[in-house]
Amino acid sequence: MERILRSGENVWCEKSVRGAGLLVDGDDYYRALYQAGMRARDYILLAGWQFDTDACLLRGPEAEGAPLPVTLLAYLDALCRRTPSLRIYLLAWDFHVVFSLEREWMQDLRFKWMTSDRLQFQFDSHHVDGGAHHQKFAVIDGALSFLGGLDLCDHRWDDRRHKLPNPLRVSRGEPHQPFHDVQAYVVGTEVGQQLAELFVSRWQAAGGESIALPSTCASDAVVDFAPEGAVPLAASRVTLSRTDPYGSPNGATNCREIRALHLQAICSAERLLYLETQYLSSKDVGDALAKRLAVPKGALEVVLVLNIRGETFKEHLAVGLAQAKILGELRVAVTGTSNKLGVYYTVPETHGGQEPERGTYIHSKLTIVDDRFLTIGSANLTNRSVGVDTELNLSVETVDTTDALAASILAARASLLAEHLGVPEVKASKSLVDQLDAFARARDGRLRLHPSPTEQERQVLDVIDPQQLPFDPSAPEPRDEDRSIFVGGLGALFTRLAGSGP
Repeated sequence: MERILRSGENVWCEKSVRGAGLLVDGDDYYRALYQAGMRARDYILLAGWQFDTDACLLRGPEAEGAPLPVTLLAYLDALCRRTPSLRIYLLAWDFHVVFSLEREWMQDLRFKWMTSDRLQFQFDSHHVDGGAHHQKFAVIDGALSFLGGLDLCDHRWDDRRHKLPNPLRVSRGEPHQPFHDVQAYVVGTEVGQQLAELFVSRWQAAGGESIALPSTCASDAVVDFAPEGAVPLAASRVTLSRTDPYGSPNGATNCREIRALHLQAICSAERLLYLETQYLSSKDVGDALAKRLAVPKGALEVVLVLNIRGETFKEHLAVGLAQAKILGELRVAVTGTSNKLGVYYTVPETHGGQEPERGTYIHSKLTIVDDRFLTIGSANLTNRSVGVDTELNLSVETVDTTDALAASILAARASLLAEHLGVPEVKASKSLVDQLDAFARARDGRLRLHPSPTEQERQVLDVIDPQQLPFDPSAPEPRDEDRSIFVGGLGALFTRLAGSGP
């Protein structure tokens, strides 16, 4: 059996852990972060693509009985005021002007005004042109870490039922669509301190003041933390992999470990590839999948859980057409072989069995191979996620398919499929694709067959090669020394207009 994880090729570092697992959907992750933050004594580090000051961490009865405020900024400020030794740092991507209508303006002022001076916020525009900071992780006292696809912002919360309607699934008073994501948690000082080093290097590269963190964990309460509702992984060691043209924190050149990780995972799969991803537009990943599916006498099943369409028109233009092209190529590749391909989207649970107009939004980035390997993180399967954006993935692997780790990976996959199907559990079947296809065709539950490429998409693809469009680059854009003031993000724009920047 060929190992997927390879030091120096697709792994940045490997660390021992005391515990690990998955937190599925925002309800479980936000609750875990809220509870873990109350145990912090020294520091909390939060890195993300987006933060919103009013993101609600607890809802319903949990919010009513909460000991501290439940919105993000008020909660973090209350932590600082309650614990005099605690320092909190937030590092957020300094988003491009194209996102301005979707983001909270003047966030640096919101996070700094009328809050403790031990709560610090920094915009980060230290990335290559055409790229973005997309890593999403948290570190508490160097001993408890979270990483995955979830940001602490509006429109991300949901529970595993994905009901429509759900009066708790609101942002700023307005309902939003059902939303699925997965976050990992890891207990262990080795991995916690490695992530803290990454955070500090990014913070300082972004122009933040020097941070000196304690080298040891101050609280057994953090070390012994076990999140409610978690799907445990029986791992004693985990690996971290990156996409980062600047190679933080050690300055390595053009780290594309996540790309290499997925290509090796696809190559090594013998029986099953299970992928949940917000987007599938990476040409390299698509080509690798097509090559495996085209093997005439293979025995591989590939299960893809995707969005039925982009959330916005610009999203569909940026990556949706490329995904449609790849799905078309995969369907052609598997034809006439003994391999199987299942492509699905999910819909929310509705009253009276009425078919909803929109699917549950898939935001997770997770891959499982043969129930012996699992990787989860911030990286979508797009050109930019494996080439130019900063991304971070955590992986576990075993070569013994009968051990506890393999059993826990299998249990995690079964748990995710049960959620997507809307059933209590998924029973073992000779062919997973055949089983899922039967559910989807009968519309017995929430899983549906993905229609892409549709006839309309085919017509567009006849005249446009989406890989030639500029929205999903695989390499940094050429640098123009006379850069537009919009390139660095709105935080940089504000600084320059105020006369205090370069």
